[in-house]
Amino acid sequence: MLSVVDPLATTQEEQFAVGCSDFAFFNNYASRCDSCVLLHCVAGSAEATINQHRGALRCNTLVFLLPGSMLMLTDRSPDFRMNYCAFSKEMFAEAAFRLEPAFFHTLREHPIYAIPESEVEWAGIWFRMVQYTYADRENTYRNTIIRNRLQNMLLECYDKFQRYSSRRTAVPLKISRQAELFHRFVELVHEYYRKEREVAFYADQLCISSRYLSTIVRNVAHSSVKEFIDRSVVLEIKMLLQSSDLSVQEIAYRLHFPDQSYLGRYFKHHTGYSPTEYRNARK
Repeated sequence: MLSVVDPLATTQEEQFAVGCSDFAFFNNYASRCDSCVLLHCVAGSAEATINQHRGALRCNTLVFLLPGSMLMLTDRSPDFRMNYCAFSKEMFAEAAFRLEPAFFHTLREHPIYAIPESEVEWAGIWFRMVQYTYADRENTYRNTIIRNRLQNMLLECYDKFQRYSSRRTAVPLKISRQAELFHRFVELVHEYYRKEREVAFYADQLCISSRYLSTIVRNVAHSSVKEFIDRSVVLEIKMLLQSSDLSVQEIAYRLHFPDQSYLGRYFKHHTGYSPTEYRNARK
């Protein structure tokens, strides 16, 4: 039976969710994940869009979603299944507070990871341990154990991140500086795109020229700054059209468009659909 609810939702009372799902909820449907999520593809295949990243999900693909990530699946095979663990933002913050921001920059940029053969057994064991604790509802220390399991997973990933980073050939300072500025730009877009869509705003926040920002984004993301910002805005509009009952006018107000007509022209320019056509086509 296909999933009709978000399997990744957590609550104040139940701060983590564990299970296996066909993820039909996300089929051609963009939804924002408030939780930290680990996914392990165990059967079938699909194409995933995570924020602005696209990638293939196959058996033994691992997906790591930081809180606030947007997820959509397309081309799901009938047998597609993923094990999942979702942790509330509070539980994630407690487990991750000692880790460096650079690690999470890497996770944000590379959310999809094909597990090497040598690590498949380890990933399977970790998910089984979390599933066991999730099922043990009488355990007084259930939340603490789960938080520790999440921290263990993060530390394992962080160790590999550090080892990989230490083996890389040194890169020129200019490239390192560009990478750092790009990371900061992505964070600024995530924070402000609902109301700020001009290149100059982000360049000013970074204390660099618009021209230099354009060079950085083109070098790192192979995209213009405006295209990068617009993709975030369009994904947000799609999510609101699909997962809320907000009117187009209310969405325009929420995203600081002058009016619904302006939003409609903007959305159609980027997608080929009017907001109403897009919403009706996915009911």
